[in-house]
Amino acid sequence: MTNRTDDHDLLDFPDAAELKAAGDVAPPSAGAVDGAWAAVARAAREEERARPAPTPLTRPASRRVRRPRRLLVAAAAVAAIATGAVAYPVLDMGGEPAATASASQFFEGMAEVAQDAPATTPAYWKVRVETDNQDDGKRTDTNYFDREGRVWSVDADGTVHEPPAGEEGKVKKWPVGKRWLTWPQLDRLPTDEKKLAALFPRNPNSRFDQVTIMLEDSPAGPELRAALFRILADTPGMKLVGDVKDSKGRAGVAVEITQNSWVRLGEAETPDEGKDITLRTKDRYVIAPDTGLLLETTHRAIGKNTNTPADRYTWLEVGPADRVE
Repeated sequence: MTNRTDDHDLLDFPDAAELKAAGDVAPPSAGAVDGAWAAVARAAREEERARPAPTPLTRPASRRVRRPRRLLVAAAAVAAIATGAVAYPVLDMGGEPAATASASQFFEGMAEVAQDAPATTPAYWKVRVETDNQDDGKRTDTNYFDREGRVWSVDADGTVHEPPAGEEGKVKKWPVGKRWLTWPQLDRLPTDEKKLAALFPRNPNSRFDQVTIMLEDSPAGPELRAALFRILADTPGMKLVGDVKDSKGRAGVAVEITQNSWVRLGEAETPDEGKDITLRTKDRYVIAPDTGLLLETTHRAIGKNTNTPADRYTWLEVGPADRVE
């Protein structure tokens, strides 16, 4: 007996020979394969939920379980990716450069990871982020906010700054379409990805920006985070980079998108206010595959006359807290 699995066993499905004959490619990252397997697992769970349970008056005709054809195809696709027998296809989405299948599969896998995370009802949400950009230099900010959106800041020496009273106090919000939503409003968002996607901008770049802002530091619950990742899986233009380490040496999986990004000048109460300038940027997102949390984001302006260094945001801690300290 041997532990070896032959190509014949892995690729035993129609047209496998043609896939194999297409030529070898470099093997995908572990994150890509994990994401693909997670997508298969998700399909299996959906199939199981869709299967009607037998009633007391119904006797199952047979104990033999028939595997759905779509699961067989999905499993075969994962096997083909794992053996490097097929390149990741690029999908056509009406003229827009589409996400590669590997990026889409990775986001589907992250949706599964996010959905399986435990739900919490904390009093506060803590965000500790290291920022490195031209405007602010390199600094670390620690903030807490409550469900009303009031923001506490904590200095490096542990000094806590209470939120100012009245109109002077900051209120933490996240953009969704043309609205800025508070924590309680996030809790009321739909968790069906199609209904949720309809609330974000139709423009793929604007939709992508708003979804990733929410994934970076919002207190979105497991179901909402899963829906956000599934929106990303359907967003064109993504490229899976693979296994990387962030600036702190933490292991993650990177995805990139090159797009026209807007930069807001000055403060604004709504997404329609303020003055914007547009830059061509290459944006990288490093995600921890075991938790689905964003570890680091970088935004680099690109072009003939652009030599500015990338803006970097390293998310050191994002999660629930019982108190401000």
